[in-house]
Amino acid sequence: MDLRDLAWRQLADYDRREPGSLFAGNALSMTVDESYALQVEVARLRQVRGERIAGYKVGCVSQVMQSQLGLDRPVFGHVFATEVYASGAVLDPGAFAGLAIEGELAVRIGRDVPDASWIERHPTAVISSAFPVIELHNYTFRNTPHTAQELIGNNAIHAGVVLPGTEPPLPDPTVLHDTPIEVSINRAVLGTASGRALPGGPLASVVRLAEHLARFGRSLLAGDIVLTGSPLPLYRVSAGDHIEVASGRSIAVRGIIART
Repeated sequence: MDLRDLAWRQLADYDRREPGSLFAGNALSMTVDESYALQVEVARLRQVRGERIAGYKVGCVSQVMQSQLGLDRPVFGHVFATEVYASGAVLDPGAFAGLAIEGELAVRIGRDVPDASWIERHPTAVISSAFPVIELHNYTFRNTPHTAQELIGNNAIHAGVVLPGTEPPLPDPTVLHDTPIEVSINRAVLGTASGRALPGGPLASVVRLAEHLARFGRSLLAGDIVLTGSPLPLYRVSAGDHIEVASGRSIAVRGIIART
């Protein structure tokens, strides 16, 4: 298996809005570790061409998401600055492959993090702010049942994130356990949950991510965005939909899917 060749193919497919075609028909047999190596190499290629890593996502943490995707483990992916949008953004559905959204809590890392154990010793120092986001996904799989390898190799199907206009400071991350998240599409509430749906809460997702990054010689840096995982399902969206994700901290983020 030529990792670099696969990464170039994967990136070309992503740019064509046809992500993951190399997984079709179970033609590519990979371990979970090899899938992460592919994801990291694609991220490196994106950096080489000028894209900046804005942070990371943690996915498939809650039971509801593991059940929806048929997986039994959390996954991790990269967030790129080229795919970060401001609240109120009008999104072109043609720029995605099977566009779906999640509502979740994200956090901003407040200082460089040496390792996961440091977070556990300094839980109130690691996060500077917390806020709701709309995570965007290319909800396209080439095989059924879904596999962790395909999901990971496709950057955990992450395709972007819509951020709110404000990021309130967070002096105590334990409050996120009971912070509700509500997803509405066209003013209809589709689901409400809280940070407790994530095992250990959102801060535990940050710890898991730090442990994962250490495997690749990386660490969380001040300013990184971390999407901590959705307590609610993925929702497919269509042209003309108005999306809102609100949190119990009186913050909402909105996105509109353009009519094509």
